[in-house]
Amino acid sequence: MTDAQLKQILRKGYTPESQARGNEVYYCRVERELGTRFERKLCKTAAHILQDEEWGKEATTDVERNNGNKALGPHESGK
Repeated sequence: MTDAQLKQILRKGYTPESQARGNEVYYCRVERELGTRFERKLCKTAAHILQDEEWGKEATTDVERNNGNKALGPHESGK
């Protein structure tokens, strides 16, 4: 992991918490569960956090690409 990637993880609110399962560091943050007042602690490895971000970027790109190519309905002029 590069310094830039570590800074990116820390900016997302994760803090290094423990070294479990070998020497792998887990980064944790507290998230509020949608629709409740309850919070939960979410812990992931750096690799998992970075992979989730990459998948999110890919999903966003796919949605933007598909919406840009959406066929117009019979009453839409595209303007």
